[in-house]
Formats: sequence, C-alpha cells, structure tokens
Amino acid sequence: MNPRPLLNHAFLSLLLCLAGCAGLQSASSYLTVIDVGSSGSRAHLYRVARDHERPRVEDVAEFTIDKLPALASFGAQPAAAGPQGMQPLLARLGDYLDAHAIARDSVRVDVLATAGMRLLAEADPHAERAVYASVRETIARDGYAPGRAATISGADEGRYAWVDVNYLNRAFDTPGPTTGIIEVGGASAQVAYATNNEHHAGVETLTIGGMRHAVLSVSFLGLGQNEARRAMIAASGTTMNPCYPNNDNGAAPVAFDADIGKPAVTIASGAYNAADCAGLYRRVIAPFDIGANAKASDFETARFIGLSSIFHALSEWDGLDRPETLGQRVDESCSGENAWSMKVVPLQKETSKYAQNACANGTYIDALLFDGKTGLGLDGVKLHSVKRINGMAPTWTRGYAVLEAGG
Repeated sequence: MNPRPLLNHAFLSLLLCLAGCAGLQSASSYLTVIDVGSSGSRAHLYRVARDHERPRVEDVAEFTIDKLPALASFGAQPAAAGPQGMQPLLARLGDYLDAHAIARDSVRVDVLATAGMRLLAEADPHAERAVYASVRETIARDGYAPGRAATISGADEGRYAWVDVNYLNRAFDTPGPTTGIIEVGGASAQVAYATNNEHHAGVETLTIGGMRHAVLSVSFLGLGQNEARRAMIAASGTTMNPCYPNNDNGAAPVAFDADIGKPAVTIASGAYNAADCAGLYRRVIAPFDIGANAKASDFETARFIGLSSIFHALSEWDGLDRPETLGQRVDESCSGENAWSMKVVPLQKETSKYAQNACANGTYIDALLFDGKTGLGLDGVKLHSVKRINGMAPTWTRGYAVLEAGG
C-alpha cells in the first residue's frame, strides 16, 4: 500500500484543523457582539481579520429595537430573558444574514453585559446565571454559533473602550503615544489609559499589532450619571433641589422628570445653587476614592477623550471647545428666578427629560472631571470630547472585536 495518499490526507487534515481552530484569527470571519446595557441591548455585526499582523475590524451592520426590555429586568422571570429580551434582536440579525446569504451558524454571537447586569449579579447571582442560560438557549435555537454570554467587568469595559478609541485613531498602526478614555454611562464610569506603572492595581498588558501596552482601567459602579443623580436626590430631596433650576412661574413641565427608573421620581421644585449642588455630588463621589484608584504616576501627562455622558454634557452646555468652563456655563444658565423657562429651555431648545436634567448632569460631570479633591482633578486642556472618530462612533464592542481578532 502506497503511504503517500495517507500522508497527503493527514497533511490536508492538519491544515483544515489549523484553519478551523484559528477561529476569529483566521483570514476573515463574522462576529456579533451584543451590548447589553442597563436600558436595553444593541447588536453589532463585525467582519474580523488580520492584515499584516494587525487586527482589522469592519463594521457590517448594527441592530437595535426601541423599548426592548433590558436583560437585567428579567431577574424575577429569567426564563423569559432569551425569548423576550434577546430573540427579537436576533431576528433582526437573522433577517440581515439571510438577505446577504451569510449562514447563521457561521456567525458567532457573544452577549456581553455591563452595569445593569452587574447590579443584578450583586443582588441575585442565581438569577443572573439563569438569565444567561435562557439567552444561550435562544441563540442556539435560532441557529447561531453561541459564544460568550456573560457580564463583563467595568475594568474590561473601560479597556475595550480604550482599544476602540486608539484603533479608530490608528494609534496601533505605528509605535507612538495613545489616548486615554473617560466614559460616563448610566450606572458606571470608566477611566482607562496607558501607563508606565505596570505594578499599579488595575493594570493589564495588551499586545495589539505586535505592540505591547500596559493599560490601567478602573470602573466605578455607582458613578454613572443616572446612579449619581439618584444618590444626589436621595441626599437632597425633591423640593427646592439645588441641582435643578427654579420654575416658579409653572412653565411646562410643572415637575421635572428625574429619569432614574421605577418608581418614577419627579423633582417638585428646584432652586439651583452651584456650590450646594457641587457639594452634594462631591459627597456622592468621595467614597469611591478616585484619586487613589484611577491616578497612576503618569496620569497628569496623559491626554483623554471624554465619551458618552461627558460628550453630551459638554455639547449641551457649549463647552466642547473649553471643557474646563463647563461649571461656569451651567451656573450662568441654571441660576436665578425662573431660570428653567427664561434660560435653560432657550439654550437647550427642548423640554424633554434630557433638558430637564441638564443642570444636574452638567454639574455632576464638572465635579467628576475637574474637582481636585474628590474628582479626577483633570486639566481641561488635556480633555477632548467627541461623538465620532474618523467618521465612526466609538463603542467598546469594537474594541472587544479587535482583541478577539488577535490583537
């Protein structure tokens, strides 16, 4: 018997095995990352590959459904999490794949949750596990390749956001400086940047495109904009709240919608006072000891991009060009009799819940970023806040995909 065909067959099998085992690090493949937030879920479909030893991630499509229940809301009925909280989104994804002749079983689906599920995990770990079991069953039943279904840490979320911002900035194409990120979401805040202090708590080494980066990433669950506002209101009450503008003439809305979940919280009356409002937020921030946790020796020389609520606050108060003036701009517009109707509404140009909380949110972002005692004490000239980088909206899911592509 001629052994050559057997050898050839074995060699071919080895090549096929190597190609299959390479997974997302092979020539090109699809990855769906579902970002499970505290208020809903969003699916990102990426094509991932390597190009000359560098990870390459292409945005293919994005899917969202208005009023889709957040997975964390299924704590009391976890078996419904997959069918009701995930399947409608998977159906949108499936329609796209079918229309573009992409086999569902060739697309890995990773479901990664952030602060909302972190809170559920703290309150009821068993319910968290049951929610993910339901989600995995639904993914497999719909014909996809099930990947991870888990709650990521806040530090990981910050790290992935850092990777994404620098990937979009093309900082990984050649050796050189990178940019840090400060992100404020609804329930948590993240700070991440490259550091030379590899022994500082929270530092993890990443190798991307053959370059090694020591990245400090810390997360503060409870310092998201909504959670901080909730704590501020609990400390100050809903009458004559110093973080909301005066509205004695009764202009709509008669009471401000604080937008911090159920049961609904409304601020009956406001009397904005910059010092008092900032003082309340400093009390909220102080227990997190931001200075010790987020500031390594080279923090002062780092440059940062402000994401999410930071961008919105600076944009709302016309402070994108000079972030350090945010507090002054909020004070000028939110102070005084009938400031809501006379100054805030004309400036914000709307009476939605976003404008209703703009004075409180702006004061909080200012205290978190620039206060030197309890906040980050950031130099405003080292902060640049953006909505898009090279035409793309930053998202930590893309950073995760970059690392999964073999970063």
